[in-house]
Amino acid sequence: MTSGAGDAQSPVASCAYPAEVFSMRILFALLLSCCLPLAHAREPAPAEVAVLVTLHQLHAQVPAYDHAALKRSIERLAPDVLCIEVSPSRYAARGPEANKIEYPAVVYPLIDARGYRVYPMEPAAPRDAEILQPYLAASRAFAEQQPAASQAFQAQASALYATLRLYWTSPARVNDAVTDAQMQAKHALQAALVGEGERAGWEAWNGEFLATIIRAAREHPGKRIVVLVGAEHGYWLRAALARTPGLRLLDTASLLAATGD
Repeated sequence: MTSGAGDAQSPVASCAYPAEVFSMRILFALLLSCCLPLAHAREPAPAEVAVLVTLHQLHAQVPAYDHAALKRSIERLAPDVLCIEVSPSRYAARGPEANKIEYPAVVYPLIDARGYRVYPMEPAAPRDAEILQPYLAASRAFAEQQPAASQAFQAQASALYATLRLYWTSPARVNDAVTDAQMQAKHALQAALVGEGERAGWEAWNGEFLATIIRAAREHPGKRIVVLVGAEHGYWLRAALARTPGLRLLDTASLLAATGD
């Protein structure tokens, strides 16, 4: 009786490949290892996004963040692209602003001087009315139907801003987590008091801003986008952008603090 070693293949032998097949596999692996770095190299870097909040008329009441300080802050963030809190028609007109006085005073001259690519964030007609009309109707109904609550809320909001004006001793503080937390709490209370019309309108209006920022980031990979938006919108946009793939949210307060602002 023979041992069978010469009659049957061993487990190792039964899994062996012909030499030419093995060589082809090695060649394929080498080609793949060379191509993967090239594929990754072709992937564009994500856009960087910094949200820089503005104070509209309150710039005149906050010495540390007056128009000159706002101008310095924009320049120190070194944007390639600006997303601005006006509608396309208002940007085209560049007229006087009753509330957002920083635009004719600071933002529009900087755009002309620096040649930034600009994306207006407020929706154009008729989308603006679709959002604003029910939002304002809810606010009017709250004031008419719950006057005591409305007056108390307005008093609290005034006290909040009085306190923040004392806290805002630098542009970094206007853009920090403390300010964002105060604004988030204000809007949580506002939505709870006023109701669904307030909440839905606030979400929709901020959502328009977010959609524009995402489009700007998609169209400008690897570039720095600075978003100019009123102080009450900052917390909402930072939280939403932190969850958005395809871009990198910067810590605006840290960047400004690093430059002494």
